[in-house]
Amino acid sequence: MTNTQETVAMAPKLTVRETTADQVPPIPDGEKARKYIESEGRYAEGNMHSAAGHYQKLVLHVRTGEFYFYCDDWRVRRDPNKDDRFPPSEGVWAPFHWLKVADILFWTIDSHNVVVERPFLTVEEGNAFAREVAPLAEALLLNLQPVPGTDTYDWSAEAASAGMDIQAACSRHQYPPKGRRPELVNMHEAVSVLPQLVQDRWATLDDKHLDEEAEHLNRSGLHRNPAIAEDLGFDPKAHRASILGTRAWLYEHRLKAAAGRPMQSAAAFLAEHPALVTADTTNAELEIVPERARVAAEAEGILLLSNTQYAARDRREQLRKEVLDELATYGEARAAAEAAVKKNRSAVYARLYRAFSWEERYEGKPAVSDTDLGKSAHISRQAVAKLREQLDETAADEETLNA
Repeated sequence: MTNTQETVAMAPKLTVRETTADQVPPIPDGEKARKYIESEGRYAEGNMHSAAGHYQKLVLHVRTGEFYFYCDDWRVRRDPNKDDRFPPSEGVWAPFHWLKVADILFWTIDSHNVVVERPFLTVEEGNAFAREVAPLAEALLLNLQPVPGTDTYDWSAEAASAGMDIQAACSRHQYPPKGRRPELVNMHEAVSVLPQLVQDRWATLDDKHLDEEAEHLNRSGLHRNPAIAEDLGFDPKAHRASILGTRAWLYEHRLKAAAGRPMQSAAAFLAEHPALVTADTTNAELEIVPERARVAAEAEGILLLSNTQYAARDRREQLRKEVLDELATYGEARAAAEAAVKKNRSAVYARLYRAFSWEERYEGKPAVSDTDLGKSAHISRQAVAKLREQLDETAADEETLNA
């Protein structure tokens, strides 16, 4: 079923965590870095200090509400082939569009020994800066939108604007906050301005296709619907102009349309009702599967999501592939078995013929009886006798030819 995950609660209350001196590396030595640059690399001791880069950050844990000053250890060289850094790279504040809220967000502070406006911060200065910026981080948290039926958050214009203000505060110029950006539009605002933006099919899209629709609206919703921006009083081509909260709105819209009914993708429903589609379903039968599935789903009080026709076709192809995979498996096993039978048959006959050639025991009786040979070879006594006769006839023919 769709939407069976535990729904995420509203974002937690912000807590500013104090960073202690033992949690940060020493500040790079600016004099050593200067000597390294001036000596064109000959002053090797200054290499590490010169390469420290912007290692100071503000970090926000979205799930716990912790906000704090953080420093990478600039003395440790990272393997460029490994993505094991902290904070995780997916949380870096460099949004080109607003689709997912990472569990850990971080902003790089534009501090450096060569930056006159903002040299590297001491741990005391870093903690003070985190406390100063905390109201913006709190505004970001409070304005995140839970995505119904999931354990994730979505952005809002207010949350994204707060994140932009934190980024501005982290610059060397420490720009003041601007508040809500007019070029960022919440999905519910876009719908109120342009009701025809809503499409009927959204109510029955599965999670995958609903996420794709959310991304499409976020990336190009304003570009394709300039009337929204015009009505709200800004240029739809403005830098970073976007519709935000699209995923949360779409999931909420679908949930309301379901009117309390559990939702399930057509693919999952067909998999749970194997009689609806089999590998042997004909094209004509495939055409009526959507109606049969709809009736069956309504009888169970389930709202089917996604295109049932496509799901039925994919289901039949999947089942046919399974049949062909089984055919290949059994065919390989049959070929191997027949090869083994041929090999073992030749080995059995060779040993029978050797036993036939042994001297008789007494009174014309063979060294080993046909019954005993049959038991050992797992064939009948009559089959052994027939092989012996054939061998005797061949020998007699050869004697006649040699006479």
